[in-house]
Amino acid sequence: MSSTTVNEDRRTDIGYPLSVPDRPNGPAVRALLRRSGIGAGVLAATAILGSTLSRRPGTRALALGALAPGAGYVYTRNPVRFLAALGGSATSLAMWFGTGNIALPPLLWAAAAADARRQAIRGRRTWNGARVAVPGALLGIAVAGTVARRRAFRDAQDRGRTRAQYLLTAPRIDPRPKDIEPGELSPRDLATLRSLLDRALQPLDLFDGFTKIDQFQTSAIRYQLNFMQWAVAMAQLHYTPSFHGYLSAAQRNLIDKLTLPAVWRYWAFEQTWGNLSLDWDPMKRDNIMLSGYLGTMLGVYESNTGDDRYRRSGALPFRLGRRTWPYTHDMVAAAIYNNMQRSAITLFPCEPNWIYSACNMTGINTLMMSDRLHGTRFVESIGDAFRRRLHEEFITPDGRVTAIRSARLGITIPMLTSTVADCGLASMLHAFDPELAQRCWTIVRREFVDTNGPEPTIALRGWDAIDTGNYHKTHLGAVAPVMWAAAEMGDTELYALLAESLDRQLPPTEADGTLWYDELSTNMNAMAALTRFNPPGGHRALIADGPGAAVLGGPVLTGASYPQVLVASARTDGTDLRLVLRPGDGPTRAQLAVERLVPRGRYRVRGTLNDEAVADLQADQDGRLAFPVDLTDRVVVTLTPVA
Repeated sequence: MSSTTVNEDRRTDIGYPLSVPDRPNGPAVRALLRRSGIGAGVLAATAILGSTLSRRPGTRALALGALAPGAGYVYTRNPVRFLAALGGSATSLAMWFGTGNIALPPLLWAAAAADARRQAIRGRRTWNGARVAVPGALLGIAVAGTVARRRAFRDAQDRGRTRAQYLLTAPRIDPRPKDIEPGELSPRDLATLRSLLDRALQPLDLFDGFTKIDQFQTSAIRYQLNFMQWAVAMAQLHYTPSFHGYLSAAQRNLIDKLTLPAVWRYWAFEQTWGNLSLDWDPMKRDNIMLSGYLGTMLGVYESNTGDDRYRRSGALPFRLGRRTWPYTHDMVAAAIYNNMQRSAITLFPCEPNWIYSACNMTGINTLMMSDRLHGTRFVESIGDAFRRRLHEEFITPDGRVTAIRSARLGITIPMLTSTVADCGLASMLHAFDPELAQRCWTIVRREFVDTNGPEPTIALRGWDAIDTGNYHKTHLGAVAPVMWAAAEMGDTELYALLAESLDRQLPPTEADGTLWYDELSTNMNAMAALTRFNPPGGHRALIADGPGAAVLGGPVLTGASYPQVLVASARTDGTDLRLVLRPGDGPTRAQLAVERLVPRGRYRVRGTLNDEAVADLQADQDGRLAFPVDLTDRVVVTLTPVA
């Protein structure tokens, strides 16, 4: 990454507005919570009436068991089963969160109630006091929870007012890659890139070097594929926009791997037990953690290269057994749009029920690129609603963005609104809503990152304290996401501090021309690589701008053998081509191939066999040209048309 900070002249204004709400939630979430409250109230009233009015022990046990998981065992004097039921309930809720399994919690709840009823019918001694104690305890919990929520809301309002004050005087930023001098990939950058390419260029059915734990949550292979491809695409756009070759082939491999059953089979389970449906279409309903991330991969690949192969019929075949769901780039974008239209909150779920705000940024980014590349009008149609729902339903009273929300119940998991979530969202949101993204970063930078000690420290909460790619507990799990946001927002000083600190605390392994953090997951390595290639505003440019007409129409290096030839820079103004090359496997003479030249046009090529060498070569009738180059160290090769 460039060490140049964002030019102060880009700070064209002062202050980000933040309004502190007088209610904790927006109208759509309030409606969901009201519906959930009414449902819970009806169930509780029915259960209490049943336990109070019935004279049958079995009915009383069943009613109390319906009131709370395992509560029937309080009535039947069975503390062991009561504790087991509570533990099972907690486990089922974790499964609901982790895999979208909405069927398991009510099934275990109902099974415990039915078992308590069976015990009571069979004559087990009962405790009539449970008919008062259980409702009383639940009422006490409800009152305490209400008081705690109101206190938390008032505290959040106070934090919001404090933040609103300092945000009014915060310098506004507008980081853009064009504000920095175009550079080249350093040897260390190339070593990092090679670590990704070695994994990406292996045969489609191999996943050597990937973290393999589960396919439901953040360690899933699909996220490793996503971030690897984004990192390679970022390097391509900002350093080698006029080089396709193995760099584009690697991206295609990463995209194609995502269609393999080993990567996306998880959805058959989640759709079955989460939406109670056997329609395993991977994008028809929910699943933005596949469609949105894949859509972004497809968009940045086509934007960088002009290659529209994924728009062709059957380009993305999702096979499972004898069934196939053939998708295209256009169909992925349309599926995201249709899901947003159907959702009561516009943002829609990853796994069934759970809406992650950051994942939905990949969805809106997909639609932005579809509009730019294909002429659709998705954002014109849905963009205002998306922005309104994001601001109304996902902004917390203290100005942060809620990480997760239940689409069915309206509830959230507060501890997951964390520094990692803030930074990931800010980076991915920057193209669609730069002001909100920059405001999120301003809060993180002021409150959650401290650079005054011997090592920079990050405030840890929830999943901040683990490497989300392998679930290992580590205080360095949040470093790569914060580095990405720092890079995207142009805070290159903080980026450098974090990168140096990471290398001191987790020295990377350098072997065979690659660089890898062995103690971090593959996903965190990919994200750390992404940060290296991300100039200020680089992700925003990847989504909203692309390389431009001159690059897409000008000469392009298409042939270069990997890893013998490492391309550190490849740029064109539309007619010429300038390459910076390095050897990957020691000194070598390699063949290069260039395309999109003027058919039969003559070109002067410099730097191929030595610094002084000049050759006049002629492109073939298809505008192609091949020539050798000697690589011993850094070599600059230029190709210019002969007038």
